[in-house]
Amino acid sequence: MSGYQFDKEITFSEEDKEKVRKPLGKLFEGKPPGTTERLIKHIRKRKPAMLIVVGDFSARELSKSGVHADVYVVDGKVERKTSERFADDIALQIFTKNPAGTISIEAVNALKEAIRSGKRTIVYVDGEEDLLTLPAIMLAPLGSMVVYGQPGIGVVSVDVTEDKKREICAMLKDISAKE
Repeated sequence: MSGYQFDKEITFSEEDKEKVRKPLGKLFEGKPPGTTERLIKHIRKRKPAMLIVVGDFSARELSKSGVHADVYVVDGKVERKTSERFADDIALQIFTKNPAGTISIEAVNALKEAIRSGKRTIVYVDGEEDLLTLPAIMLAPLGSMVVYGQPGIGVVSVDVTEDKKREICAMLKDISAKE
């Protein structure tokens, strides 16, 4: 599979951000607890090789429901407002920076470390974590699942397949070619 190299920071224009605002996978519309219950059934049915959760609200919802991700990516905010810091006592902690509207090399390297660790890991992001959904999909092993919130709409579950990786790779190449 031809992957994306992540050899430079990617900065997203407003137009680029619009492209990634549409759900990248299966959308569970609504609010908790309904969306959480449906998502948990979906996760248990799929039995993903690895579960990666991007976003504080989604991380908290799944964790308090007893579903623990392999990797959490959080920035201490819910819909741009500071929230209680997500914590998991047994998780490895990695700290990184990722400015709003970007995918930084530092954050990608933190994701790589978290995925390779083989331990439950929280990646704490100084900045903004939402665009890190894209490298999470690219870096996750096939058969994994990436979950993230869709503000004001619900939660999205992305099955990591060759086709999904190709789709994200093409999107990233298109965005980075404009820089």
